[in-house]
Amino acid sequence: MSHFPDPVRSRAVLIGVSHFPESPELADLPAVRENVASLWRRLTHTATGVFRPEYCEVADPAGTTADIGRAIGKAAAEASDVLLIYYAGHGLVDDRGRLYLATNATRADAPKYSALGVDLLREDLGGSAAAARVLILDCCFSGRAIEVMTGEEGLVDGQLSIAGTYTMTSSSANAPSYALAGERHTAFTGALLAALDSPQPLTLDEVYRSVAADLQSRGLPRPRQRATDTAAGLSLARGRAEPDEPPSDAVDEVRFRRARAEMKTQLKQNMVKPFLAISLSLAGLAGLFAWLNHDPSWLWAIPVWCGGFALLIGLIAALVLGAAPSETELIIDRSAIRVEQRRKTNVTGTSRIPWRDLTHVGVLRPSPGSVNPRLTQVYAANHLLVVHLRQGVPFPSTKDPRLSDELHRLGYRTIGPIGSFGADKQQVLAALDRFAGNRALHTEQEFLDRDPRIQPEMI
Repeated sequence: MSHFPDPVRSRAVLIGVSHFPESPELADLPAVRENVASLWRRLTHTATGVFRPEYCEVADPAGTTADIGRAIGKAAAEASDVLLIYYAGHGLVDDRGRLYLATNATRADAPKYSALGVDLLREDLGGSAAAARVLILDCCFSGRAIEVMTGEEGLVDGQLSIAGTYTMTSSSANAPSYALAGERHTAFTGALLAALDSPQPLTLDEVYRSVAADLQSRGLPRPRQRATDTAAGLSLARGRAEPDEPPSDAVDEVRFRRARAEMKTQLKQNMVKPFLAISLSLAGLAGLFAWLNHDPSWLWAIPVWCGGFALLIGLIAALVLGAAPSETELIIDRSAIRVEQRRKTNVTGTSRIPWRDLTHVGVLRPSPGSVNPRLTQVYAANHLLVVHLRQGVPFPSTKDPRLSDELHRLGYRTIGPIGSFGADKQQVLAALDRFAGNRALHTEQEFLDRDPRIQPEMI
């Protein structure tokens, strides 16, 4: 019979490390960010979750090994019903076969001193007053944690089993785990989330069987589990609050288009104030010369200067409109984000980025100095639709001057200013929410949280 955690007396720590600056040989794991974000939402959902949001902590992915250790120790000390620890990242093994969990500060050649040892994690779990302890590891060689937690034959002396513990790992003691290209989550955590989404609440044993069947059906390594006492009957989700039904207003794509006529109107509006200001300045300057020189012939300069200026502005406007495509259309759908440029009915250029090729996408303000913020309408229209591509995905390297050099070096690229598509920020973000899911970022702070390499001054 299943039972649920007491939300007041239970604690959870979710650890996802996707970037390893001290160990270039450890590949980045962008799917890990999605793992943690999705699992946190499942566990804390108002209708189906079993943890309170304030008691389900997401460890700072840029934190040191000590920072993560402190978060685990705090949760272990506070929990009296259920203690859940989840880790996704790289698993490392030392020369004695001991498992370590890589952090942002880990050096792969010295895991003992720079990574989180599973034997130390075991001590925190064993020392907690929680009635049930759940350890979920999504990393290579994670099956070694089962040996550490249960004291199986051949282990380091003194490693004994912990009562009331459920350990689930993505692989065996000697096998890798998988993050498949183009998938939002790693293979193991994706299957775990699918099991937690079951219409009926599943016990941990039932979740494990569902995950194992999912992975084996795809030819992936079978996960491992070990339970003591009644921990296997614990449920981490209450089932769906209501059955999923397709929305009545299902939309397959959202399009934003800035037509040529609209471009002309906008260009005229943007030129009116500067034209009037400069024309009045020229007229005033000619009048000033006429007064200072007591020579009214200077007044003839007013129509000459203003006419010449009007001719120059008209020429510039004609060149801009002539060079611009008739229409620029942004299309966001279930498979990709793309831009089409047209002249009349002919498509003159297309760029397309499938969702599987990018890690996150959002709207950022233009870099300081590229657009005057006092020109409110122009400034808002020049906010940039920005994507971060997965490693190895080709993209035109042309640098957009409105995006900072630092962000460009970190792999960020601009799709274009949102005003060029006739859209505003909220409209674009709403479309991204519909189709990009967890990849969509709404604020600059979310960019900082998603990518610890970004510093505030880069945005």
